[in-house]
Amino acid sequence: MRKILLIITCIIPIMLTGCWDQHYLVNRTLVNGISFDITEEGKIDASVRALNIQSKGGGQFDIYDELVSAVRPTTSGLALDVDSKIGGEIDASKAFVVIIGEDLAKKGIHPIIEVFYRNMGSYLSSKIVITKGKAKDILSLEKEKSPIAFEILRLLNGAEVDTVIPKETTFTVWKKMLDYGEDIILPYLEIVESNKVEVAGVALVDDDKYTGLTLSKEKSSILLSLMDQLSKMNRLALLLGPEKNAISFTTKDLSRNLEVLVNQDNKITCKINVKMNIDVVSYPQDFRKGLDIKKLNKEISDELTKQAKEVTNTLLEANCDALGIGRRISSFHPELWKKINWGEEYKNVQFEPNVKVNIIRTGNVF
Repeated sequence: MRKILLIITCIIPIMLTGCWDQHYLVNRTLVNGISFDITEEGKIDASVRALNIQSKGGGQFDIYDELVSAVRPTTSGLALDVDSKIGGEIDASKAFVVIIGEDLAKKGIHPIIEVFYRNMGSYLSSKIVITKGKAKDILSLEKEKSPIAFEILRLLNGAEVDTVIPKETTFTVWKKMLDYGEDIILPYLEIVESNKVEVAGVALVDDDKYTGLTLSKEKSSILLSLMDQLSKMNRLALLLGPEKNAISFTTKDLSRNLEVLVNQDNKITCKINVKMNIDVVSYPQDFRKGLDIKKLNKEISDELTKQAKEVTNTLLEANCDALGIGRRISSFHPELWKKINWGEEYKNVQFEPNVKVNIIRTGNVF
């Protein structure tokens, strides 16, 4: 309860910016997290985590952290069912996270995202995630503590800064789903020991359907580098050579060149060249010998290139065009685009990734 009061202490001043709008606070239910699952009967099971603020008069409030659910054949009418189970006027304009269970995500997330995009009162900056198992299981965690949605938002923001997951919102996901030339990847959550939530990597989506394939956090960082989406930080750990020597480093900056080539037989090749400047954080070595920077550059480059190829192979297996190859074909080869079925042709794309690193600092490694 103390954590909830602390959160409300932070939220209330924001809501009161400019003037005292008492109506905004009194008998208000602030939705901060929403989950969607599919039942065995094929119905939509929606759950809402919300702070119910009830006025006691004299500027005093009672605050309740509530979790309610509703089941309907489709998303239509779910909001009314939830509204009838929670006291006060529901305000979903600050639903920080929307969690979709993996079974429902495999059926398609378009109907879920459309609910938020079409609703004028929806928060288009909500984070969209897919979870292993039931989404409701995550939203119902830590019921007696501060709302789990705040913890999930903190995890997602941190993973974005660390270049582990892409910066996606309701708005950006909706736009990409309308673009037939690019597929989305979404943060993938799971419950680990002690009922804690963890960002496990990214879920690969084909059109609007989760493929069941994911990338680990490390492979996700490599994919984001191939997508030219380096955030403020990107720390990687690799095992190099036959001895499997562990090395960790941070990427300071990168440049990427992506080229899509079509030959006379309409075979499509995608060449991706990535150059990274890195700082070595740790590397076991014999301190009696100097560090061979040139050799280390090559070993890291070779290993990253190998893993980048594994990433693109997984994209092909998932039929997930996360790199937007289709958009480039439609823009620069419109006649070919008109003739092909991209959903079928994409799996024939030949990816040729190449990663080159340049060590600019070694810290205390020497």
